[in-house]
Amino acid sequence: MLELLFLLLPIAAAYGWYMGKRSARINLQRSSDNQSKNYFEGLNFLLSDQPDKAVDRFIELLQVDSDTFDTHLSLGNLFRKRGEVDRSIRVHQNLIARPSLSLAQKDLAMMALAKDYMAAGLFDRAEEILLQLVKEPDHTEEAEQQLLSLYQATKEWSQAIKLVKSLKRAKRKQLAPQMAHFYCQLADESQTEQQKRDYWLLALKQDPSCGRAYLEQFRLACQQQQYEHALGLLQQLATQAPLWFIESLPQAQEPFVALNRGDEYPQLLQQLMASQQSATLTLALASTLPRQEAETMILSQLKRQPTMRGFHRLMQLHADGMVDEQSRDSLMLLGDLVEKQIRMRPKYRCVQCGFPGHSLHWHCPSCKSWGQIQRIQGLDGD
Repeated sequence: MLELLFLLLPIAAAYGWYMGKRSARINLQRSSDNQSKNYFEGLNFLLSDQPDKAVDRFIELLQVDSDTFDTHLSLGNLFRKRGEVDRSIRVHQNLIARPSLSLAQKDLAMMALAKDYMAAGLFDRAEEILLQLVKEPDHTEEAEQQLLSLYQATKEWSQAIKLVKSLKRAKRKQLAPQMAHFYCQLADESQTEQQKRDYWLLALKQDPSCGRAYLEQFRLACQQQQYEHALGLLQQLATQAPLWFIESLPQAQEPFVALNRGDEYPQLLQQLMASQQSATLTLALASTLPRQEAETMILSQLKRQPTMRGFHRLMQLHADGMVDEQSRDSLMLLGDLVEKQIRMRPKYRCVQCGFPGHSLHWHCPSCKSWGQIQRIQGLDGD
């Protein structure tokens, strides 16, 4: 009897191996059948214009693992770029919920979800995720940049400044001009003049060439008739940020006249014109000269750098000196046409992205860069 049992053991082992293999084959077949079912259900939902249900089915098909993680991430990012933020959020939330992800993969998924929330306008949720990512010792620079972008979008300038101060020294130095604009934004929102001045000084401490801070201080000084202070600020602007001096021209002559130092104004304009070619500076200087001298100077400038604005001003001066009324009217009519053409053309353009505009924006509406919108140079510009 014992010998019979020993003889049956190999048979039992072989039977067990066969049944196990058969069971695995059956399970694999069932899994394949389920995947095929989900695939065809998803396809039917897509064809019947039910994309939300189709997305759910296709997500079920892609089991999250090291091989399909990038596929899920890219799928969600694609939805966000197409404006389908709700679907992008669902895909990335599904990723984060998987316990099998590595720490690096989870951080990538959380970053993608934060971008989804920002695109959806859910800034509080995005901030919560980004703050969590930034607190990690080995966090990426992208997390810092996204959090800074969020604070700018929500106009939380104090939080943006606090974040920049927490960054490494090299990064703080790189963002110093941007930080100066944050202080200027706080100055714009301040209720008292002293607060405004304090923020402008902080802006200049970050970026000594911040033309915006000089301009705003100069305008306030003129408004309060503090002309000595205004003149000092104008001199600093001409020295530290000469490209932005043009923006002060509507009021630049006021402190010189008030202090009986009118002869110094043309000298300052000539000093600036020695370092930069500008139709605006030329026309401002011409306005201080007699008509014939102004004509000669503008004509000389047009030969070196032709501009529509210079040509228009030259026509006005010629018309003023004409005796024949009919010729004068014809020239004035031509001047009006040129003026309309000038008004139609943008005066400013962002040097980063090319965004055009008729007014100065310190923060580009297109690429969100700071202080990069400048006057257009050339025939139609300055």
